[in-house]
Amino acid sequence: MASRVFKTQYFALIIAAAVIGVFVLLAYTTAIPERLELRMLTVHFSLKQTFRGQNVQEGVVVQEANPAISPAIEIIGIDTSSLNQFGRWPWPRWRHADLVNSFARISDQTNRETALFLDLFFIEPSDEAYNDAALIDAIEKSGRVYLETVLANQFQLGSQFPPSDAAIEFFQRHEVLFDNAGEITDIQGNWWDMRTHFGLEPPLQPYGAVTRGYGHANFDQDWDAVFRRQPLVAKVSRIVDEIRLDELTTDTVVDFANYERLAWIDRDGIYSHIEFPLTDDVIADVTRAMEAEAPERLVDADGDGTFEDSYFIVRRIQDHFVPSITLSLALEYFNKSYDDLEIILGESITIPDVEVYDTTVDQWVPYSVPISLAVFDENGEVVEEEVRRTVEDIVIPINENGEMLINYNGPRSSPSRDGYQTFPVRSYAAYTARGVVGPEPATWRPTRAADGKILMVGPFSAGMADDEKLTPYGLMYGVEIHANALNTIIMDRFLRYAPTWLDIGILAVAAFLAAVVAGLLRNPLWSFGIVLVVVVAFFFAVTIIFDTQALILNFTSPALAMLLTFVAVVLYRILTEGREKRMLTETFGKYVSPQVVDNLIDSPPVLGGVEQEITVLFSDIRGFTDMSETMSSQELVKYLNEYLTAMTNVILEYNGTLDKYVGDEIMCFWGAPLPQRDHRILAAKCALRQMEVLHEFNDRMAQLKQEDPDWAFLPPKPIDIGIGINSGLMTVGNMGSAGRLNYTLMGDHVNLGARLEGINKAYGTNVIASENTWGEIRDKAIGRELDLIRVKGKQRPITIYELVDIDGGLAATADELEYDDPIRA
Repeated sequence: MASRVFKTQYFALIIAAAVIGVFVLLAYTTAIPERLELRMLTVHFSLKQTFRGQNVQEGVVVQEANPAISPAIEIIGIDTSSLNQFGRWPWPRWRHADLVNSFARISDQTNRETALFLDLFFIEPSDEAYNDAALIDAIEKSGRVYLETVLANQFQLGSQFPPSDAAIEFFQRHEVLFDNAGEITDIQGNWWDMRTHFGLEPPLQPYGAVTRGYGHANFDQDWDAVFRRQPLVAKVSRIVDEIRLDELTTDTVVDFANYERLAWIDRDGIYSHIEFPLTDDVIADVTRAMEAEAPERLVDADGDGTFEDSYFIVRRIQDHFVPSITLSLALEYFNKSYDDLEIILGESITIPDVEVYDTTVDQWVPYSVPISLAVFDENGEVVEEEVRRTVEDIVIPINENGEMLINYNGPRSSPSRDGYQTFPVRSYAAYTARGVVGPEPATWRPTRAADGKILMVGPFSAGMADDEKLTPYGLMYGVEIHANALNTIIMDRFLRYAPTWLDIGILAVAAFLAAVVAGLLRNPLWSFGIVLVVVVAFFFAVTIIFDTQALILNFTSPALAMLLTFVAVVLYRILTEGREKRMLTETFGKYVSPQVVDNLIDSPPVLGGVEQEITVLFSDIRGFTDMSETMSSQELVKYLNEYLTAMTNVILEYNGTLDKYVGDEIMCFWGAPLPQRDHRILAAKCALRQMEVLHEFNDRMAQLKQEDPDWAFLPPKPIDIGIGINSGLMTVGNMGSAGRLNYTLMGDHVNLGARLEGINKAYGTNVIASENTWGEIRDKAIGRELDLIRVKGKQRPITIYELVDIDGGLAATADELEYDDPIRA
């Protein structure tokens, strides 16, 4: 059993298991697999289906709609055309007021936009107060403008204690936003472990007081500087108090329910959360940790250079949770508020019972998304109806930091209508260049064709405002990244990672498949070709699943595991091939001729088998059971060895292949592993020659019994044998394993040969051949037809013959002993 384990076919599985273990270990202890998979994620995005515009005439483009992109999202780009018309950036804020008014001041207010997001900063006051006044007034009267705040860690305002005037001002601005537009106040999960932002840059207080909503504009970049995630919920923190460690007790008040916590800072500036509730054990653990890793605060009250006191500081931190601007816009679109959200960190954000405003009926209706769009013929007739899917709840998968993977829908859009556009992009100037829309309703346009839309205004010109970020599709303007993130939410097309058990299962299947292929196929080119085809097919399958199901399956680890397993198994085969050849020689050399052994070394047998035309011979001693009872086991073995040696020599003399001994029974065959044209006549001559040798054997045994006391145990009567011969298509090959190399036959014709041997008793014969064998040797064979019999399990009767002699003698001719061209059997 131990030797079988080291056979390539088996040891390949051990190699695969080791490779699986290595990749699982790497996944849990290093960032290597994750980083490789992020690269593959970029490849998956690049292969997603895209929809290109088609020029039908100069300046007119028809673009095929994409059911994965919401028609409610429209980008208003501050493009090169707008900059050419209005001058250098930044523009005076009254111009943005004109844009806001151009959408707000329409005569049919039911055709208003759902929301107008300004991806612009209003952190500092304008040089001219009337600019701010004009824009603030426009925002207030519009009632649909959303502004952004920025979480900026380069300004650690929240970590200052006591707070500076700037810190107080910026946090007051956020309080205005919270009071005016609401705040997220219900977070489930380990909110204290979320990524902390101590810096923020919200809009001026007057803007925050009149805006419809707000949200942060941050995106998180991965190790390769690509922006793939947006934190839909981010944590903003500020230190509200400092406590001496030696004054920390179990009675210290912490309003944990309202997201207040305690933390300490180590020498590297890293914050560590202190468990709540406070217990003596918790305080003792914190004390030990801070004494080992935290810096002390040294007190020199009189400034003489001598420290009068030293102690460790524990910070009391107040956390707030800021939604992303895309989450806020989605809530507006679905007529929901922050209070409706169910947020479970590490799992999901749920927007329940979503509905959308239908301007055609002027009411909120159940929400659905298209699966496929309607198809029209050349006459505009509907050929296929649009198929939609009703969405009751929007369930957004997030990680422990509240981040959502953005499902990008294509490369960055062209600001020009005759270029490719993932999202529709309209020029900022198109809405403001024709003059100011006055306050008199009589002068207002009926509509701006923006009914129900979420308008997203932002920079859309290269190099402007440093607003280009690297995405899986290359550089993209920030406002379009927001559009992709918002589309991910409202189209319910979230990217989800496959569960860990599924990734590990695929990894295991891939590695074991490579092991089986490389272990069974000796030709490395064939096995490598199969492995390569599987890897390529797996790649396309993963990409298609990503595109159609938004499911991210791990590709790099299974693919690398397959290749590594293949290489390892091939190297192992090369190192052990010499030993295997010696083993083949030792094993088969006892049962076949040297010529057959040489062929087997060149083309070793494999598991399984092939069908070949073969003649099988079974022989058995008559009355062996009764005879064995008169001998001891050692005497029986001694006697059988003499008998089997005599019979086996005859088989090898006729170039037969010895299959096996089963007690006194011998099984052998002709026609494999090397094909033999005259396998029937060779088997027939061998059987008759065995009868002759049997008589010689009996005479020799009788003489030994009389002359040698060591052979006195021999039976008093000579033994007799029965032989059965059958020919036909039989499966031949290694039926066990390459380690055991049990080269044998299987099939109905084999079973028939065994049964023919047994029925010799019924007819008082020694050699019986079936019609399958007799039909080809009838011109040379001497014998007689015995009967027409039906063997067990078969309906068709078979004619059987007693074989008595061969015309021309029993010696095998050179032509009969010749092998055909060697083949791999």
